[in-house]
Amino acid sequence: MPKRKRVQHEHTEDWQTIQQYTLWPEQTAYELLRPVVLFGDPTIQRAQETGEPRTSLERKADAFDEQGMVSFFASRPRKQAQETARSLPPDMRQLIVDLRVEMPSMSVREIAEICDTRFQRRPSHHSIKTVLASGPPPSIQMRRFPLFNDTPDPAQRRHNIVQLHAEGWSVASIAEYLAVSKQTVCALPDNLSFLCHDSCRKIALEPL
Repeated sequence: MPKRKRVQHEHTEDWQTIQQYTLWPEQTAYELLRPVVLFGDPTIQRAQETGEPRTSLERKADAFDEQGMVSFFASRPRKQAQETARSLPPDMRQLIVDLRVEMPSMSVREIAEICDTRFQRRPSHHSIKTVLASGPPPSIQMRRFPLFNDTPDPAQRRHNIVQLHAEGWSVASIAEYLAVSKQTVCALPDNLSFLCHDSCRKIALEPL
């Protein structure tokens, strides 16, 4: 059987065009969620871009976070051993609580990603919500890093951004936490620039 020749298309983020390019329903389903699960874009923004209901996007993104690519297929995934909040390591439970204290608006999805970065284990959203509701008590009472404009040393400003990136924080969360623009967050050293959303690189970056 001759190998199928792939048609070359121009790169685009236009949802209507992407739908025309995709070959399989599962591929379309992933492209719908890709900005949310890969770059951490808000679901309300993706809903506006695609016309998909926000609640539907959140439900599908949650399923992807817990099941991976298998969530896009019709067959029901195999159940894994049930995880409970008590089965999480104490250090992970403490991190979950401390993240919510440090940044109350951080989503459960991002907390799971940060846990995965630190512990190589992604807790379920249900377990995270249970930990947030039941403890342990937070080990911190205030933010670790000052606001961007309250840090006069440029090197320290950059260090704070890179440190949060290394911990798994998204560009959007770092920008909100430090009260600075996403463009500034994306103005990282070249060897770390891949961590930012492509859209950050399409605009002039502000100097640190």
